[in-house]
Amino acid sequence: MRLARLEIATESNIGRRRRNNEDFHRVAIHPTPAGNLVLLAVADGMGGAEAGELASKLAIEGVSSAVRSYAEHAATGRPGVGLSLVMDKAFKLSQRRILQEGERVPSRKGMGTTLTAVMLTEWNRQAVIGHVGDTRAYRYSSGRWTLLTQDHSWVAQQVRQGVLSAEQAEEHPWKHMLTQALGLSDVKHDIFSVNFAPGEVLVLATDGLYGLVPPEEWSITGDLQSALESWVAKALMRGGTDNITVVAARFR
Repeated sequence: MRLARLEIATESNIGRRRRNNEDFHRVAIHPTPAGNLVLLAVADGMGGAEAGELASKLAIEGVSSAVRSYAEHAATGRPGVGLSLVMDKAFKLSQRRILQEGERVPSRKGMGTTLTAVMLTEWNRQAVIGHVGDTRAYRYSSGRWTLLTQDHSWVAQQVRQGVLSAEQAEEHPWKHMLTQALGLSDVKHDIFSVNFAPGEVLVLATDGLYGLVPPEEWSITGDLQSALESWVAKALMRGGTDNITVVAARFR
């Protein structure tokens, strides 16, 4: 997908071990008087009886609804609230919908999901990022990848505190234990802004990709879609042990 100042690509695969895809993603483009407002979002659900699949879908639909409402308001030309506030409301809406579904259907109580969402303003290449869980956002600039988000997981917390090394964390049996996720009580999410320059790339990825194919192996030699397909293919060759989802945007 090509816009005036953005190239966007997505790829998702159920993997080789899972019976259903609990990842959910979304790309939405909203025209405004200033230019296109773009939403990119990826969620990785958790919970039995297909509850994880539903949780990730509810999260994506919640954030999409909040961003769409803001874009419709902005399209009227009336001044709106800041994008960070919009993102905060979007995460709170997603959280509320997941909790309500758990109350409505007892078997779904306790379901949860990661969520990493980005609102891009095409006219000034600004990104507002909302994040909870261990789905990640990366930036490619000057030939290297930089992790923008901070995992909300037990092992990541131990690494930050100096208790575990990064290598020990990769092998730890609790490496998938999240400390924050939508659906958990008193969840706390991160919101921050990043400015991009022409040629830089933003990637959102679930652990099904970066856990098998680390970013130092992500190569972009041609169009973005072909690059994502090659990364996912490599993850499948290495076992495809989880659902795999990646969304990327390259700035012009």
